[in-house]
Amino acid sequence: MKIILLANHVYAIPAISFLASKQLLKAVVMPDVVHEHNLQVENAATFNNIPYKRFAKEDLKTSFKEWLTQQEPDLVIAYTFSYKIPADLFSIPVYGFYNVHYSLLPAYMGPFPVFWQIKNGEKKGGISIHHMDENFDTGPVFIQQEIAILPGETQGLYSAKLSVFSVNLIQEFISKIKIEQPLTLTPTQSYHPRPEPKDFTIYWDKNTASEIENLTNACNTEIGGAITSFRGQMIRVLEVAKATVNGAAASLPGTIVYSDTANGIYVACKNNEYLKLNVLQTAEGIFSGNKFASIGIQAGESFN
Repeated sequence: MKIILLANHVYAIPAISFLASKQLLKAVVMPDVVHEHNLQVENAATFNNIPYKRFAKEDLKTSFKEWLTQQEPDLVIAYTFSYKIPADLFSIPVYGFYNVHYSLLPAYMGPFPVFWQIKNGEKKGGISIHHMDENFDTGPVFIQQEIAILPGETQGLYSAKLSVFSVNLIQEFISKIKIEQPLTLTPTQSYHPRPEPKDFTIYWDKNTASEIENLTNACNTEIGGAITSFRGQMIRVLEVAKATVNGAAASLPGTIVYSDTANGIYVACKNNEYLKLNVLQTAEGIFSGNKFASIGIQAGESFN
């Protein structure tokens, strides 16, 4: 079988390595916009002796279509590819176009499914491989695998885990595509858009400690951290943990109730709950809560 892989992120690298090792991968295609993640995809293709091509969005109906026709692929797999494929290209591969999506479709359709699943406190997610149609994430699901979201897992860590698990699912998918039909699924369809700043901002007066912890995990790493402010400066919060603070007076949410370099920084939340700030990022760098306390953070000051 000759497979073309469309990729734009390091999460596709385990699949590239697997398909190349089985001599199934004919080429890797990336968007024309170069960034850190697809440069690593490019390096992975080179390391595995797989040719790669870059195409602009406006070239999909012209030069990409012509090139794809010349390749005569059996199958095209999209894995973190950011451009919408024109519908008239779907018939070029023998078995069509399929997409690898990080949720149990049709739940959590959209471009940032892992962010929304972790922010919403889901206990399980997974991987779906579905037939592509004219819309994003709406085609029939061929195969999927449920994978637990463990306490404390961040968006980056869980996505990296999915990228490894996806190899076996892709292998099973390829072995069955000639003989099986798509799954018949009944879960409620849900679409979640690209997150906006309001979606990754901490609202101390509205969010519970658990919600802030989920948000912080969801924002690490693609978003760069949940947003709050302190002393007029934007702070990115990368890791927190729920904590018990004995003897603390009742404080407004967002108020620092304890701070020192030995034990770190503890912040009051709704319902008399507390969070310990483990990792933060400021304009000056990334710090542990203990190191951040060393710049003179005082109990009674507040995050906004």
